[in-house]
Amino acid sequence: MDWRARLAAYLAVRLPSASSVEVVNLQPMPAGASNDTAAFDLRLASDGATFDVPVVLRPQRPDGILAPYDVHRQFRVMRALHHTTIPVPPVAWYEPDPAILGAPFFLMSRVAGETLPLFWQVTGPRLLAAATTLAAIHSLDWRAAGLGFLATDAATASPLDTEAGPWRFRAERLRIARAPLVVTLGDWLRTNQPADARHALLHGDPNPGNYLFGGNTVVSVLDWELAAIGDPRSDLGFYAALHTVFGGMSGSAGRNLLSDAYAAVTGAPLHNLDYYEAFGLYRMAIVTAGWAGRFGGFSTGYSMDAIARRLAVLLGPRWEA
Repeated sequence: MDWRARLAAYLAVRLPSASSVEVVNLQPMPAGASNDTAAFDLRLASDGATFDVPVVLRPQRPDGILAPYDVHRQFRVMRALHHTTIPVPPVAWYEPDPAILGAPFFLMSRVAGETLPLFWQVTGPRLLAAATTLAAIHSLDWRAAGLGFLATDAATASPLDTEAGPWRFRAERLRIARAPLVVTLGDWLRTNQPADARHALLHGDPNPGNYLFGGNTVVSVLDWELAAIGDPRSDLGFYAALHTVFGGMSGSAGRNLLSDAYAAVTGAPLHNLDYYEAFGLYRMAIVTAGWAGRFGGFSTGYSMDAIARRLAVLLGPRWEA
């Protein structure tokens, strides 16, 4: 029995009003760097009528570039956000038992919309819409929304430590926690954290591919696996760091089109973006190590050199030694 038949049999037991359940119309989805995702329709028959319900399946990967994975955490984040003004796909079902599909999984509604390439190339209404949505994420009262489980230490830890803990764990797991660049940059980040850092909800990866647009409106924000509590500028810094590793045009001192749009919609200046780009580069150093573990022929050498060169531009020449 393949996974579609197993899933249909599982749901048939849990949807007793349906006379039959089928998994049909399996559709290809753009492959993300980390997640396994399957899109299909659940064909439900009841009282002589048939309904096709568009859904997305997110199983928990056993390993990968951002391991350890936790789809229950993603499910909880999205369920909490569904009751706020942040547009996310409604989540429908979480199953912790790996016996069904070989791993825990959740189902969510499939939202129609258009995604964009990794980097913003031009300004325009969609860029402003994305920046407005990101600002709304950062301004959300995350405790009131039921997201306190993302940072149980927020009352005592700095925003950097609250966010960086899982990244340090990933570095240990990938055996790069003692790599000179990772050690030195981690120490520098702890020593130089801006005094105005604050705790806020972070999306974790606000690149354009994680927004679904209907026209010039953001209809859904996807991929919440890196959701965290930290300073809002960390999201902007991670997006800036993506430029260094994946070939975008790096801006000046952490700035780029997204951060400029963000400052425009919030009406507040953004200070210390170079620091938060450096934190993004710290995370990217760990991500590229994860890529090396997933794809044996992928070398982190070029990426680490690119990260060191960018750090030299941001923070001084000693980083490029």
